[in-house]
Amino acid sequence: MEFVTQLVISIASTACVMAVVAYGVIRTKLFTMILADNELSFRNQLVLILPFAVFSAYGAVNAIPVAGAYVALAHVGQIVGGLLAGPIVGIGAGTILCAFRYLFGDYIALPAALSCMLAGLFAGLYHEWYKEFKESNAGKLDARRAIIFTVIVELFGSGLSLLLLPDFQKALSIELAGALPMMIGNAGAVGLFIFIMNALLAERKTLAVKERIESELRVARDIQLSLVPKTFPAPPEVPGFEVFAVLEPAKEVGGDLYDFFFIDEECFCFVIGDVSGKGIPAALFMSATRSVLKAQADKGTSPGTILYKVNNELCRGNDTCMFVTLFCGILNVRTGEITYSNAGHNPPYIYRRDGSMEELTKIQGMALGTMEDMPYGQEKLQLQGGESLVLYTDGVSEAMSVTYEQFLVERLQASVINGESYEPKNIVENMMKDVSAHTVGAEQSDDITLLVLTYRGDSEAKETVA
Repeated sequence: MEFVTQLVISIASTACVMAVVAYGVIRTKLFTMILADNELSFRNQLVLILPFAVFSAYGAVNAIPVAGAYVALAHVGQIVGGLLAGPIVGIGAGTILCAFRYLFGDYIALPAALSCMLAGLFAGLYHEWYKEFKESNAGKLDARRAIIFTVIVELFGSGLSLLLLPDFQKALSIELAGALPMMIGNAGAVGLFIFIMNALLAERKTLAVKERIESELRVARDIQLSLVPKTFPAPPEVPGFEVFAVLEPAKEVGGDLYDFFFIDEECFCFVIGDVSGKGIPAALFMSATRSVLKAQADKGTSPGTILYKVNNELCRGNDTCMFVTLFCGILNVRTGEITYSNAGHNPPYIYRRDGSMEELTKIQGMALGTMEDMPYGQEKLQLQGGESLVLYTDGVSEAMSVTYEQFLVERLQASVINGESYEPKNIVENMMKDVSAHTVGAEQSDDITLLVLTYRGDSEAKETVA
């Protein structure tokens, strides 16, 4: 009984060492790249023979003497190699082990050597059999199938010893003492190897999919950012006023938007918006909103009418119940008068020439995409030369610090007032710098968008347009 216990412990320890080594080996990039290839080249198959043969050789070297013979875990490498890579690898590793095991010169050397080679052959043939079905769950080589296969191979090896050895009783005593521990050790080591290998290949596949998705999202981000104007100062052909804006998505793509364009020679339309949610759905809804808005901004159309039409378009087929808050303004470049309408967006601020900030809270409507035929009123304001309109999304005012403190509109106002100049670019960059300083160390939780429009004065605008 003590001998059997020592035998089991010895085989188990060898199997554990082999499992650790296997984990390290199959984690190598070269190894997984070769085995991840569904069509192994002949060269790669030859490359795999040696490591699998060495793997089994370790089990053979750590053989345990039993009744004048040796019991060893000498089948793991060729079985795993054959199951994973096919007959060439299985037979190649098995042949090397066959010669290596025969050199032991013990009583069961011949049947043990033959079983080493045949184990690799059978594993390779099994690989060919299941290969055409490996994409389906039924045919996928998993640890359970590998363990069952190994048990069958070990039973065959025991039968081969009983058949080839001249002294049946002696052969039987050797098999009774060592067959079961060896079967458990080989089957366990093979099953663990296959389990680790499958887990690693699945990890690699998941990583590849993740990298592909991230690459596609980066492309989507570039496409999304290309949809908004990025040439500043804008518009360069009309020095009577100037616009500067920035959009920083919290994820690869986001739902914030800004845009500006001329409706006619005198009317300059500008918008800023924030779509509900984040990520790809918000980005798609943002793109749809921008397209619909530009299509509805006809000559002579007021901001309230534009929002009314855009809202009805977005409500149609909006099964996802997404919505967008939007501020729309139209600047008369001759006079500095702005007509505006607000669909649930954060009220902008007027930055007056005296350094004061005035919030536009007179008018507020429902977000777009929530309910059809909603009316949107509009108001007017007059910008004097040197005055600016500051528009933002709640990603600015609600930007969180590491202590979960929001940036809030008070800091927003201070950031505008404390800027070094009245230039739109300086105002935007100073605000972004203050937001970054406030949120340093914290993950960006929402898209950040800023747009500043500065009116230069009547004389410059009239001179340019005329």
